[in-house]
Amino acid sequence: MISCTEFIPLYSEFFKYLEARGGHDEVYNYWCYISDTVTADKTNPNSLGYKCERLGGFEGSIAYWGHTLTEEACDLFEINDRGQRFKYSHMRHCPSRGMLNELEHVEPYYDYCEHCKVLYQRVLDNYGIVYERDHSGIERAECRSILYEKGNRPDVDLGNISDEQMIALASKDAEIVDMRSGDHKYLHRDFHTAADSALKYCAEKYGEDDVVSFLRDFTGSYYAPKIKAFKEHGLEAIEEWIRDTYRREEAEDVLHTEISDGVLTVTVDKCPAVEYMRKLGIEPSKYFIEETRTVYATVAEECGYGFTLEYYREDGAARFEFNT
Repeated sequence: MISCTEFIPLYSEFFKYLEARGGHDEVYNYWCYISDTVTADKTNPNSLGYKCERLGGFEGSIAYWGHTLTEEACDLFEINDRGQRFKYSHMRHCPSRGMLNELEHVEPYYDYCEHCKVLYQRVLDNYGIVYERDHSGIERAECRSILYEKGNRPDVDLGNISDEQMIALASKDAEIVDMRSGDHKYLHRDFHTAADSALKYCAEKYGEDDVVSFLRDFTGSYYAPKIKAFKEHGLEAIEEWIRDTYRREEAEDVLHTEISDGVLTVTVDKCPAVEYMRKLGIEPSKYFIEETRTVYATVAEECGYGFTLEYYREDGAARFEFNT
């Protein structure tokens, strides 16, 4: 399993993979696919489409981003003006984009942040909502956005306005949100659904072998520093890496590890990602197993170790071994 806290590098690398296949048009086509199948999903209670369908476009947007941005532990200033029917957001620091910016061994996809515009605007169009974004500050993980009901655009230059100026323009009873990254934990489990959708798209568009190919490339590039450490420190370092993955997911209780006679045995009672998706009524694709089988097998191969997946069940319960 890849932790949802490491989904953003996977997404960025998948955009690069698609770009290599068919240029930026292929990346854009994928964004449209995700928008239409995941973001617009009216059966998933955490999706934008679900909330807009039940609350209306404007209130649904407020509810959706209230949930999402809290779980992404954003540093954010926001105005929800129900009187003038606009929502202004200043992402002072996006932890997701910030994670990409801080990676020294992997370059972010050059148009990474544009996916936010495509994913959301296609859904909001259905509810009479316009969504504008300013990406002039993404190199420091900063962006601004404003959404409003069609025909009711506030008279603002999004790229040249301060939070204080927006407060002055807002209704006196507008809701002001001032969120700091330290107020919440970065644990957005909906990223598991997005990762699984990427694998499904890859298989349906290019074939099942490409799922393995992509994950092998991703593992070799993104986990390169960890693989170097595994070579130096052995099975104990791999064990700690896997434990840290489940620690991040707040699921240490389902994980059991043992090292004996040059063999690291890992047993997972159930996969927290599978459990989460099923609680939302989402059935993981048949390719989700590759987040275990391919990722760990690639790590073992890079380290010169053997790898055996003894079993992998429908609920993600698994047992596998690394051996020297």
